[in-house]
Amino acid sequence: MIKRAILGAGILATGMWSASSSASAENLTMYCGVDEVWCQQTARAFEEKTGITVDMTRKSAGEIYAQLRAEAANPKGDIWWGGTGDPHLQAAEEGLT
Repeated sequence: MIKRAILGAGILATGMWSASSSASAENLTMYCGVDEVWCQQTARAFEEKTGITVDMTRKSAGEIYAQLRAEAANPKGDIWWGGTGDPHLQAAEEGLT
């Protein structure tokens, strides 16, 4: 199961990077669960590649998971990048991602 989750995350990230240049969205909301500098660099690189503005929020994986649960009826984020595995797996099992 963990291998599938990791593979799925890789496919999601690849799809986001390759497909977004043709996407009609002008803004992307990213919840980022890694080092602040990495989050900022990733967001800026995506903006430069696609022209899409990234609204990045840096939180721990547990905080992001809690936010996704709170937003379940009305999601605000577009992508959750990075962080520890367990909250990602919990969110997937609950249908939040």
